Amino acid sequence: MADTPQFILFGNPEVAPVDKVQDPTTVLSGNPAQKSWLYVDEQKARARYGIWDSQAGHFQATMSGIVEFCTIIEGSAEITNLDDGTTQTVKSGDAFVMQEGLRTEWHVPKYVKKYFVISDA
Repeated sequence: MADTPQFILFGNPEVAPVDKVQDPTTVLSGNPAQKSWLYVDEQKARARYGIWDSQAGHFQATMSGIVEFCTIIEGSAEITNLDDGTTQTVKSGDAFVMQEGLRTEWHVPKYVKKYFVISDA
C-alpha cells in the first residue's frame, strides 16, 4: 500500500479471497466454508475492513478481543446470542454490531455475505 492516504473502492482493485481456517470444534453441522477479502489492514486504527462470506452450515463464533460492524450484502443468517438465548435473523441490507465478548451461534441456511469492519477491543 502506498504511503499516501488512498481511496479504496471494494471490488476495484480486485482482492484475492482467502479461505478462512475454521477451528473444527466450532462447526456444529454442514460445511460452512468461509472466505474473506481483506481490503484494508489499518495498523494505526487497529482495524480491518473487508468482505466475508459463508456457505450453508451451523457454527459458533466468539468476539474475542474484537468489536465487529457488519452489513449483510447477500443472503441471510440466524445469529443466536449464546449468553441470553436471543436470536436475530439478518438479511441483505441489515447492519449490526457484535460487541467484544459476544458468543454466537450462526445458522446459515444457504449463503451469507457481508461487509465488515473489525477493530481491536
